[in-house]
Amino acid sequence: MTTTTTFSKIPAELIEGVYQWLDARSIFRLSQVSHQFRRVLQQSSALEYKMRLELSGFRDGLKPGVSSERLAMLEAYQAAWTSFHPNQCDSKSVLMDGHLWELVGNVLVTYSAENGFRFNRIPSSTRHILPAAWSVASVPFAVSDFSLDLSQDLLLVVEINHNVKVNTVIHLLSLQNGGPHPLARKAGLSPDIDSSDYPAPHHFQIRIFGDHVGVLTDSIDRVELIVWEWKTGNLKKHLFDDDMTSFAFLDDYRLLISVYTALSGLPPELRVLEIDGHLTEMIGYFSFKLPAFSPLHEVPETEIVIHTEPRTSWATDSDLNEPFATSLTDRLFVVSLWGETLHATDPTFMLCFLLSALLNIMGNPPEGTDDRSIVWDKWGPGTRMLRVPQLPDPWVCFVYGQRCILLTDQTHYKILDFNPLSTSQNRITHEKTVDKRQRLFLHPVTTSAPFALLSVDVSPSAAVMLAEDAIVTVSPNEEEFTIFYV
Repeated sequence: MTTTTTFSKIPAELIEGVYQWLDARSIFRLSQVSHQFRRVLQQSSALEYKMRLELSGFRDGLKPGVSSERLAMLEAYQAAWTSFHPNQCDSKSVLMDGHLWELVGNVLVTYSAENGFRFNRIPSSTRHILPAAWSVASVPFAVSDFSLDLSQDLLLVVEINHNVKVNTVIHLLSLQNGGPHPLARKAGLSPDIDSSDYPAPHHFQIRIFGDHVGVLTDSIDRVELIVWEWKTGNLKKHLFDDDMTSFAFLDDYRLLISVYTALSGLPPELRVLEIDGHLTEMIGYFSFKLPAFSPLHEVPETEIVIHTEPRTSWATDSDLNEPFATSLTDRLFVVSLWGETLHATDPTFMLCFLLSALLNIMGNPPEGTDDRSIVWDKWGPGTRMLRVPQLPDPWVCFVYGQRCILLTDQTHYKILDFNPLSTSQNRITHEKTVDKRQRLFLHPVTTSAPFALLSVDVSPSAAVMLAEDAIVTVSPNEEEFTIFYV
């Protein structure tokens, strides 16, 4: 009896049932076993939709829907991004309205003391997401910075209080009405220390991740990182360390902090800390070493910043009615690297890697590692280091999901997609060496993580940002945003 004859006797319902338990790669491989297996897949829009979702890096929507309709929407959505061009997209303009703004997920927010907060939910023609706009009147305190999480109706506002002493207050507000957030036990969070001897911070990094919020403040002579469990108000981390340059949440339990001591002779590193670990000491759970800087370039003027899009926390009763959405369980991290050199033009670099890559190494440390400290040669070659013309400003939101966007000059940008399951024809898979002349690093850096590349022309822009459904450009005079959405 031949194998084909044996397979032909398996009921289609049984084959489809097996498919339901498999991931996208396994579904595809199984469909290649026989014509019957392939036919079962082709005749089931539910299976095809399941496979295409995972391959594309999406998750299914929370509301029920017809698989065939969602499959058609997914195909249209992917086609729109594959051939993305501003001239072929719907667009809308938003005035800057003040000097503070933020793009998180699909929400663009501006703030001015006169008009308060103005929110713009970015629409999507292909995902059938309607636009939305609302505002919150000015709050009764000075706004130094802010961030938000639409999925938790959370608006986090930073106030520097100068009334009695210099003190940083984190206000937890509702996005919809600007009042105290109903789930927060404390409307305002503040470190319980006397800060009167310290100058006011001039730069903030704000991160929201599920039940945790973190704020890194940078003043003239100190760097401070505070992490709270925002609903309870419990303080989880309070670190003072001038060697910290940036941070992000790795997951619900761990932080990723970039650390560099310019005059130590040691390479910069990405240090993983447990959120529930030591409160005031930066004791690392894991350390990923970055390429060492050349001794000639080890000077205090450096910039190492971690960029990633935080995972959303959609409630089951969400009314957004999304047919599907980007899965942020595995997301892209971009570490921007710049150091002052003796050259007229200082080189700038971006290190790109997926969360799954770090988690895999932490779960299976390479042989020869010492105390969970991973040298660059043991993990770095599997990432992707890129030499870039310029680094985005720290407040430019250029990473979303497994993609990032890079403005190469005022009229051109590139979208880099690091989805390992991508079937794009424009994949860069060969390894590449950067900094061969060792202008910044002690040795040339060779990396090989694959990514898909899309180059696009755009009207002159001061910056370009990436949302789930749109590219957002900033006008050269920084007075207007243009949202190009798919």
